Amino acid sequence: MVYFRHDGRVLGIDQTTKPNMNPVGDWQGKAEYRVGRGDFPGYDEIRIKPVSYFKKAADWEFTFDGSGTRQHVNNRGLVVNNHQAYGIYWQTTDADWTKAYPDLQLIFSSFRPTA
Repeated sequence: MVYFRHDGRVLGIDQTTKPNMNPVGDWQGKAEYRVGRGDFPGYDEIRIKPVSYFKKAADWEFTFDGSGTRQHVNNRGLVVNNHQAYGIYWQTTDADWTKAYPDLQLIFSSFRPTA
């Protein structure tokens, strides 16, 4: 996974050649595991839901207590084909979420997987 950090925002891009064809179920399992081991103190799930994006996709949106302030995350898992999937992780402070949301939409609309 590669992370880009700027102005209190984090963009992470991950990829795999072994996609899980059930992105909602994948996020539900990851949420249970990551929250269970304490990765996101004060975790509050907003939603895990399918989204229309490439072949299959789901968003895992939540808030948690981190870096001295409430954080807001949208983690999108997307399947491009039977051999390629990506994760797009976006994190801001909860207070900055609305202001930063157009940047997340720009990332989604301009994302192009490798061939």
